[in-house]
Amino acid sequence: MSTRQRRKSYVRPLIVPMIALAFSGYFAWHAWHGSLGIEARRQLAVEAIHLDDELTRIRKERNVLEHRVGLLRSSSLESDMLDERAREILGFANANEIAVVASAPQHATINR
Repeated sequence: MSTRQRRKSYVRPLIVPMIALAFSGYFAWHAWHGSLGIEARRQLAVEAIHLDDELTRIRKERNVLEHRVGLLRSSSLESDMLDERAREILGFANANEIAVVASAPQHATINR
């Protein structure tokens, strides 16, 4: 009867730890760079700060606009504000007034 003898393998005991290390590396990479990872959370926090600043700016702008609209309401109508808006939108001026339009194109001088 013959017996079969094997040499001791150095690779075989390392197979299971290498597979476990590969899985651990995979999960660690996704924990850092994945869509719900640490880096993504940091980027979301930075974006939240920027959006809060923009929200504050827009709220201030809205308050200014609400104040201007409030001045045009019939209950508290200011004739100066109404006159200003009508002149600006319609481009009218009284006969005894001089109108200076800031956005008018400047004409080149004609050389004679």
